[in-house]
Amino acid sequence: MQGAPVKQPPVTVSLKNGTTAERVVGYTEPVIRTFVPEEISEDLKHQYATNPNSKPVGVQRTEISGATCAIDTAEFSAQFQTPAIVRLPKFHGKPSKLRMTCKTPELSTQFTHTPALDGVIVGGASVAGLVAAAVTAGVAASKNNWSYSGNDINVWVNLAEK
Repeated sequence: MQGAPVKQPPVTVSLKNGTTAERVVGYTEPVIRTFVPEEISEDLKHQYATNPNSKPVGVQRTEISGATCAIDTAEFSAQFQTPAIVRLPKFHGKPSKLRMTCKTPELSTQFTHTPALDGVIVGGASVAGLVAAAVTAGVAASKNNWSYSGNDINVWVNLAEK
C-alpha cells in the first residue's frame, strides 16, 4: 500500500512499572497512518466513527502526515508522529485494551482496540473455514499469546474536526 514515507526509525513502546519483560513474547510492527476521508454521507461518517479503521468501498481518503499520537495501556505507552512504524509487544497472558489518541491543530480522534489471540484467523462461512478457525483458535489459546496487530498492516486512523 502506498503512502507517505516513514522517515523515522521504528518507535518502541515503554513498558510500565509492574509489567515484566518476561510477559513480552515478541513484537509486531504495523505502520500507523492518519487520514481524513473526502466528503462522505452521514451514514458513512457514522461507520467511520464506530470503526475508525474501516474504509467503505469507493471512499477516498487523504493521508495527513505529522499528527501527534499517543498509545496507552496498563502495560505500556508510546508517543509518535505519523506515519510511524510502532513496535507493539505481544504478551503471554491477555493484556488490557489499547487506547490511542491522535491530533493535529485542527483534527483529532480517539479510540480503543482490544488485543486478540496471536495467530487466530477468521474463517469463512463454509464448514472447512469454520473448522480451520476453530482449530487455529484452539492452538492459539493453548499458547495464550496476545497481540494488537500483525506485521505489514497499515493502521489507518480517521481524524475528524475538533
